[in-house]
Amino acid sequence: MTHQCRLPSNLVESLESSLSPGRLALYEKLSGGPIENTLKLYCWNMEISKALYWPLHAFEVILRNAMADRMADEYGDNWYEMISTFSSSRSIKPNDEVEHIVKAKRKLTDEGLLYGHDNIVAALSLGFWQQLLQLEYNKKLWEPLFSNIFQMLDREETYRKVNQIKRLRNNVAHYEPILVFLSKRDKRELFKDYKLVLKMIRWICPDTAQWVEDHCSACFFAAWNACPDFFQITRLSVPSNGDEANSQLWKFVVK
Repeated sequence: MTHQCRLPSNLVESLESSLSPGRLALYEKLSGGPIENTLKLYCWNMEISKALYWPLHAFEVILRNAMADRMADEYGDNWYEMISTFSSSRSIKPNDEVEHIVKAKRKLTDEGLLYGHDNIVAALSLGFWQQLLQLEYNKKLWEPLFSNIFQMLDREETYRKVNQIKRLRNNVAHYEPILVFLSKRDKRELFKDYKLVLKMIRWICPDTAQWVEDHCSACFFAAWNACPDFFQITRLSVPSNGDEANSQLWKFVVK
């Protein structure tokens, strides 16, 4: 499948101006020009971002719920008021997680919402939950509570994988290029990121992972393989009797 980007010739100049040459510069470099190819690659980046949005949404929501529910079970629904006591750090300065809680409360106040377990959880960023996987929370949070969420991983590996997903989530949320690693310009094999997100969801809740698989895998498969022909990637395939909606059957073919 090739990418179907609707690009009437009379719109090209306006799109180049409205999206801005600066924003399109990376896509121009990756596509090798002309501007039509630049815009096709930009469109494909948006299609892949769209295909990743649902899985990333599901991962962030169920991760924070799983972690928050375990803290609530152990320390009560006002666990967030005790966040500073969970750290083993001896620093006299308030840690970042305390600041996250302060900001979450401020946000709720601005929106006219009451503090409470559910509202606090929803108001906290993915970065907050990732930071609770740091070494300073090992004794009071990871060992007694969070290690049961990711039983196949240790704390450090869980932190690294959540951080990897967080970076992708932020790229998608901020409308950034996700086709390459911005620091090195190396192409990203985003199908591996997709499968990582699905695997992490499966470790938290297999049923939710199946729900995401059913709704998203075929869409991602199609979006990924819709890459413009001029941009070389590792494409996906399935056996002749396979189902594109089952990501465990995906095979990788370099074209």
